[in-house]
Amino acid sequence: MKVLIVAGGTGGHILPALVLARDIKIRNIGQVLFVISSRKQDREIISGKGVDFTTLPIRSLQSKNIFSVLNFLARLFIGTIESLYLLLKFKPDTVVGFGGYVSGPIVLLASLSGVRTIIHEQNVCPGKANRILARFVNKIAIGFLDAKSYLKSFESKIIFSGNPLREGLKKDNRLKAADSFNVLIIGGSQGAHKLNAMVPEAAGLIEKDNRNMLNFIHIAGKNDLEEVEKSYEKVGIKNRVFSFTGHMERLYNECDFVISRAGAMTVSELLTLEIPAILVPYPYAGGHQKLNAMVLEKIGSGVLLEEKNLTPCAMRDAILKLMDRDILRDMSDRAKRIDKPDACKILIKELYR
Repeated sequence: MKVLIVAGGTGGHILPALVLARDIKIRNIGQVLFVISSRKQDREIISGKGVDFTTLPIRSLQSKNIFSVLNFLARLFIGTIESLYLLLKFKPDTVVGFGGYVSGPIVLLASLSGVRTIIHEQNVCPGKANRILARFVNKIAIGFLDAKSYLKSFESKIIFSGNPLREGLKKDNRLKAADSFNVLIIGGSQGAHKLNAMVPEAAGLIEKDNRNMLNFIHIAGKNDLEEVEKSYEKVGIKNRVFSFTGHMERLYNECDFVISRAGAMTVSELLTLEIPAILVPYPYAGGHQKLNAMVLEKIGSGVLLEEKNLTPCAMRDAILKLMDRDILRDMSDRAKRIDKPDACKILIKELYR
């Protein structure tokens, strides 16, 4: 079996696709070729992961000026020709698209050529590429059940797979210390500078007795690392600050609750591990992250704070609310009741069809 997997544009599209590609390879059930955009960021994510990949020159439309539009159209035309050549050369049995602008032409061409096609939507609200492709593909896999309401015209095609999650994620059931709280702040990604500045400031507003109970584990990104470290030192909070970590599964199991943006993969991981969270959706992503955060808010395992209303006092109050073992236990229990399918197992089953 030959499987062509295509994703690009952001890590949120590429990482779950990469999990599926590696799972297929580990199980030795087929040959996989991964297609990404020619962006340096895309290549850095997938390089060294043991998966064969190729690139297409397709890029998103950066602005609406005439030069950007012409550049976009030229890349789209060349990318479409290269997509057709790639399909003829690789001859896949199935093409799986994980969203992003690079997936559009090749998934569409595969569908029109009679090749079995599947798209996977990680967010509650489908992105532009997947909304267009939905009418052409054989199956639409969704990461959250709430996505069904945005794909009502294609209900017969929908399968609830959940999101493929990073390797090594496993819930740690060890009892946490009663007199301290480890808080994991996931920053360092697009738009997270706001969290990097806000969380230490909010922590400084907490009374000393409660502040002494806190230990912040903060992934701040390379640019904000030193500033975040200084901010915690200034307010006297125990902390460990990283620019990046390759061991998220360990940090998840150390923490009592999380403060984060609301990307689809982060929300899925929190739900799977049943970790309570304070979520501040990135406001400039077409509203996708707010809808993702509402998944946890609706079931009672997350606190949603919108950036437009966010103040240090509001963040302080949210942190203080979660410094209660009974509340944390209840939030975690609510996440336990939610169905969490094995995404890779379901998607591989669809490949065999």
